[in-house]
Amino acid sequence: MKKIALIAALLCVMQTAICQRTLFREYGFYGTASYTMLTNLNRKEYNFMLNGVTLSGGFQIRPKTCVELGVGFLADASGVYTQIPFTVALRTHYMNTRLTPMTELFAGYALPLKKTGTNSNGDKMCIDQGGVTAGVNVGGRFSISRKVAINAYIGWHFFMVNEFRVFTEDKDPIDQDAWAAHCFRFGLGLMF
Repeated sequence: MKKIALIAALLCVMQTAICQRTLFREYGFYGTASYTMLTNLNRKEYNFMLNGVTLSGGFQIRPKTCVELGVGFLADASGVYTQIPFTVALRTHYMNTRLTPMTELFAGYALPLKKTGTNSNGDKMCIDQGGVTAGVNVGGRFSISRKVAINAYIGWHFFMVNEFRVFTEDKDPIDQDAWAAHCFRFGLGLMF
C-alpha cells in the first residue's frame, strides 16, 4: 500500500512539473473569442450596460508581445447604444509561466447600428454617428495547452458618439449633440 501511495505521489509531482511548462505558443498567429460586458461610469448623463462578443486575430511577434486586429458586437437592452467596434491592440504578457498577467492597449472606431430606442432618461434616442474607441485591459492568461488558453480581464473603455438625436414621440428633435462614454469593461474568453 505504501508503494502505491508513493508512486501516486510521484506521479502527481511529475504531472505538476509537466503542467507548469504548458505554455501557449510563443510565436505566430492566434485568435481570441471573448464575452465582453461594458457599463458606463458617467451615469449622470445616460445609464446603460452593453453585452456582446469580441473577436480578434493576433500575431505574437515575441514571446511576450502581440499585435491584434479585432471586431465586436456590443448590444444594450434598448438597442440605442448597440455598436460594432473595430480595434487595433497591443497585448503584453509579463511571465513565461502557465498563468501570466497581461495588459492590453486598444484603439479604433465604433459604428452604431442606428436603432431608435428609449434611453435611461425615458426619451427616444438614435445615435447617428459613432466615433473613436479606446481603452486598456488588465488581466491574465491561463494556458490549457500550446493551442488553447483562457483570458480574463477588467479595464476601462472609452467610446465617442459624434452625433446623436433625442426626440419626442412625434419625432420632433429635443437635442442633438456629441457625447463620450467612460465604461468599466469585463471580459472572459479563449485564445486559440
